[in-house]
Amino acid sequence: MAERAARLVDRVFPAVPVRQWVLSLPHRVRYVLAWDHVLSRAVAGVFVRAVLGFLRRRARHHGMTDGRGGAVAIVQRFGAALNLHVHALVLDGVYVEDGGGTLRFHAAAPPTDEEMDRVLDHRATHSSSADAARRHGQYRG
Repeated sequence: MAERAARLVDRVFPAVPVRQWVLSLPHRVRYVLAWDHVLSRAVAGVFVRAVLGFLRRRARHHGMTDGRGGAVAIVQRFGAALNLHVHALVLDGVYVEDGGGTLRFHAAAPPTDEEMDRVLDHRATHSSSADAARRHGQYRG
């Protein structure tokens, strides 16, 4: 993962700050995702959308409308392959178009512990993950 991340940051991403976010899941959820690649990708997508949404909301709070970010997520397995979690390299801020049509990057301040908890415990994130699981027949709740 470290080599791949370094290559993305050095050669693919623009020259802006990048933050790594990691989603670690309960063991019983990891087990289900380990056997369902489509569902694991769907959960990774929910996670990335939650992080990007957090950055856009923060930018709006500071007067920047229509901010857009970017990310690359990797579903990583190690050990017995059932130890699945998601690494996301996320541009640490948003791009906003100025009055002349030029995109400018606005870096974000580091998230607080409370903000991290809200991003990863947001009801929409849980609801979207459960919806993805239902569509794949892996969740009955």
